[in-house]
Amino acid sequence: AITGRPNPLSPREAEVLRRAGEGADLAEIAAELFLSKGTVRNYLGAVVTKLDARNRLDAVRIAAENGWI
Repeated sequence: AITGRPNPLSPREAEVLRRAGEGADLAEIAAELFLSKGTVRNYLGAVVTKLDARNRLDAVRIAAENGWI
């Protein structure tokens, strides 16, 4: 953990990505976290960009491998 790169995700981004990685769809995540579907989509897009991932699934993999979710 000391040599790993720092977590670039905000706590909310990590929670949204965690739920997406568990298989929840946008509507489920939005309802559970009291957000709009558009906000959830924006969070996931930001996470993909921050992690330089190819897509959401890749972002989940990267975050999980680094212990961020």
